[in-house]
Amino acid sequence: MRRSPAPTLPRPPKASGPPPWLVMGIGACLAPSLRLLPLLQYVGWFLASLVHETGHCVAAWIFGLPAYPAIRLDGHAAAMHSEQKLVLVAFVWALLGWVTWKLRRHERGRLVAAGAVILYPLLAFSQGHELIHLLAGHGGELAFAGIFFFRALSGGFTESTAERITYAACAWFLLGRNVVLDFGLMSSEVARTAYAGNGSFGLTQDFIRAARMLGWPLGGVGALMLLLSLLTLPLAWWVWRCVECNPAWRAIPRERRTIDRRAA
Repeated sequence: MRRSPAPTLPRPPKASGPPPWLVMGIGACLAPSLRLLPLLQYVGWFLASLVHETGHCVAAWIFGLPAYPAIRLDGHAAAMHSEQKLVLVAFVWALLGWVTWKLRRHERGRLVAAGAVILYPLLAFSQGHELIHLLAGHGGELAFAGIFFFRALSGGFTESTAERITYAACAWFLLGRNVVLDFGLMSSEVARTAYAGNGSFGLTQDFIRAARMLGWPLGGVGALMLLLSLLTLPLAWWVWRCVECNPAWRAIPRERRTIDRRAA
């Protein structure tokens, strides 16, 4: 009796359009236009301000501080938040507990979620949440840069070349402005002085306040954020390789994946 051959997973199909390295290269060449050209310079500032203040607001809400972004057209931006609400803190803590229970059969997921349950109140009721809030602005820029890199690599929503290049250009712009800022804070007194005098609405800059909380020099905070900045692209690339280049995942049509996500 002949055995039927073992089923094999299909090879991942080649992405339509130009290869990822070319998309990323064109995006890198176009990114400086968001910094240098007069009209696009304002678009770049608004994009960076929006994701920056979104990062602050997300961190604030997670730790029970109602917040909203305030962006003014004359070049000022900030995230306004009110006092901590214990009801919101209790809700987030309960949500983490529920996630831990849902992941009770998954060893790694359960351990991570349980660690978050233990760590959350230690941060929420200490200065830890304020430090995270201060760093979350530039952290939000890096998070969105990573998402944009992933969309550029994976094809975006339409898999069109123009969309992928746009994602790549925005990602390189957000990443590049953070690398330049962080390296300047590490290496140049002129850059540190310029940063200190550039706060929106007359407020003290985030990294200066974070350095005071940590007892670090400003260059030390710049070094920490530079390390996170340099990890952004490798992490986005790794996620893309794990998700989009997985044969079992790529074998599912994009329309089916969207339906499955909605059903989940």
